[in-house]
Amino acid sequence: MSQPPEPRYIAPDEGKVVQLFGVRFSYKVDSTTSRGQLAVLEVNIPSGTLVKPHRHSHEDEYSIVLSGTVGTRVGDRVREAGPGSYLVKPRGIPHAMWNATATSATVVEILSPGGLEDYFEELAPILQQHAPPDEYYGLAERYGIVIENTWIEELERTYGVKL
Repeated sequence: MSQPPEPRYIAPDEGKVVQLFGVRFSYKVDSTTSRGQLAVLEVNIPSGTLVKPHRHSHEDEYSIVLSGTVGTRVGDRVREAGPGSYLVKPRGIPHAMWNATATSATVVEILSPGGLEDYFEELAPILQQHAPPDEYYGLAERYGIVIENTWIEELERTYGVKL
């Protein structure tokens, strides 16, 4: 049996921040802190933004909408989720999230087990440097992520959002 994590307080303005273009990830609990059990990230999604559709093979993802409204597609189910909504995105099921409203949205993402937060840290410089696609897709593959490129055009056109 693994040891429990140490007690900890994280203030609203604390935590490592990773920016992927306009989407801001604020790390509240990382896998080191949780002894690998989970990661908790506060994600700010700007107006008009599509978070790239994907699926995970190693972790389940749970989301809680704190503010704003996001559109979601999990498998074939499309929903609009406002403040107080909870989303369950099991591993292996493709999913996407977008903000088609005029204001930003904030979502708490809980990843179980933890570890995927390292992907975002590695991804940030790749995106900033406009690295070749094989570098981007290679990183995703290393973390067990499959990008659902076939969803992008339809989601952008239908909801008026962009990656």
